[in-house]
Amino acid sequence: MSEVLQNDEPIAVYDDSEVIEDQDTGADLATASDDQHEPIDQADEDSKKQQATQDIINKKTFEAKQAQRDLQAANDRLKTLESQEYARKAALVANIPPYPDQYDDDFERKLADRDAAILAQAEHNSTQAANQRQQEFEKQQQVQKRNEQIQKAAVAYDSRATALGISPDELRAAGGAVMQYGLSEDLTVHILSDPDGPLITKHLAANPHEGFELATMSPYAVGAYLDNVKARAGKLKPKLSSAPDPADTLRGNGVDPDLGKYPSLKGTVYT
Repeated sequence: MSEVLQNDEPIAVYDDSEVIEDQDTGADLATASDDQHEPIDQADEDSKKQQATQDIINKKTFEAKQAQRDLQAANDRLKTLESQEYARKAALVANIPPYPDQYDDDFERKLADRDAAILAQAEHNSTQAANQRQQEFEKQQQVQKRNEQIQKAAVAYDSRATALGISPDELRAAGGAVMQYGLSEDLTVHILSDPDGPLITKHLAANPHEGFELATMSPYAVGAYLDNVKARAGKLKPKLSSAPDPADTLRGNGVDPDLGKYPSLKGTVYT
């Protein structure tokens, strides 16, 4: 900025080049600022998407667990009603009225009530016995089915151990060690059924702290932890050799390739 005297009064004159330069600088600063904020904005957007996905997962998980809770509550209410009805019927037949006096004016009614009570008691006892037999039968069926499942899994488990190069004695020793950890029956069957089950058993036998942790942790955490155990156990797989199969016929520089051919020409002299 410069000053020019006119009528003895200073007049300010501004240089346009300075303004333009400032404007350019401001534009550059604005552009730089936008470039710096762009990664931050993208990170915020990714974070929002991840949070939205997690919210959906949480909602689905809550709904599934809530459905399980509702089903369990309905089953509990049904069992309560059945128990109350059973108690009511049991109370009706618990005390059979005594045989009435034949001289009572309402002898016939009392006798009919007594007969009805005896019949109700017999029906109640019969129903109770039938229900008990049915429950015992269903329990036996479940136990038998479970045993067959375990037996089938054990046979496949032994076969996989052989294929993985684990001897029966080694597998038996590892299994005995793992049994001491107190794993649940469901988890044991899961390991037996896993393609790498013998390797998991061998790994757990060599790492007792992992076995005891599996036995004591929440069922909801077992799955992820067992996946990690399986990944570590996979390192026990025997390495497959990449060498080619040996040749059926040995050949070398010192071997006559025609040796053994044309046996009928042996000893022939050509002139």
